[in-house]
Amino acid sequence: MDSLRRLDDRWAKLEGWLTVVVLILMVFVAGFAAGVRNLTRFDVGWANALLNDMDWADSLLRKGTMWLAFLGASLATYHRKHINIDMLLRIAPTRLRYMMLAFGTTVASILTVGLVICFAAAVYLNLTERPVEYELLGDDGKSIHICDATPAQLAAIEDLSRPPIFCASRAVLGLLSVPAETPGAAFQLIVPLMLVIMALRMFGQAMGYLGVVLGGPEALARAEEEERRMIEAQQALPEALRNSVEDVRNI
Repeated sequence: MDSLRRLDDRWAKLEGWLTVVVLILMVFVAGFAAGVRNLTRFDVGWANALLNDMDWADSLLRKGTMWLAFLGASLATYHRKHINIDMLLRIAPTRLRYMMLAFGTTVASILTVGLVICFAAAVYLNLTERPVEYELLGDDGKSIHICDATPAQLAAIEDLSRPPIFCASRAVLGLLSVPAETPGAAFQLIVPLMLVIMALRMFGQAMGYLGVVLGGPEALARAEEEERRMIEAQQALPEALRNSVEDVRNI
C-alpha cells in the first residue's frame, strides 16, 4: 500500500503540472486571439489573415476546458475533496465511520468503472469517424487518411498539407492500438483516462479504509492522526496565501 501511495503521489504531481501547463496555454491562446481580433478593428491586413488561420483557437479552448475539468476532478479525488454526503460521517463513531467510508468509496469506484465503459465507447466512436477534410483517394481508388498519404499524393491536391504534430501523435497512438482520425477526437482521450485513474484511486482509498477497520484501535488512532494533519495542512495553505498577498501589498 505504501508503494501504491507513493505512485499515486507522483501521478498527482504530474496531474498538477499538466493542469498548470494547460491553463497557461489556454490563457496565452485566448489572450493572443483577443489581441489579434482587436487589431482587425483597425484594418490591419496581417491581423485579418492571422485571425482566419486561428480558427483552431476556439476548439483548443473548448478541449482545454474539458482537460481542466477532468484533471481537476482527478485531483479532487486524490485530495478527497470530491463531493460526498458527510452528514452521517460527522456523527458516526470512528470505527463505523471508516466502515461507511470503505463501503461508499467502493460503490463510487464501481460506478466510475461504469462511466469508464460508457465514455470509452463514445470516445472510440468519435475516434473512428473520419471527416472528408482528413481523407483523400489513394492510388487504388480507396480513401486514405491524410497522414497516411505520400508526398506525391499530397502534392497532387492543391492547398492540402499534412498536420505534422497531429500525424506524429496519431502514429504514437497507433502503436498503442488507439485509432485517431481527428485532433479533436484525440483530445477526448483524457475523459476515459482520468475516469480510470479516479476509479483506481477510489478503490485504493476503499482498501485503505478497510485496512483501518480491520487494523484495530491502533490503526484507527493512526488514521485519525493522519486525517487531522491533512486538515491542518489544507487549512494552513489559504493562510499562507493570504500572508503572501499581504507581503506583496506591503512592498
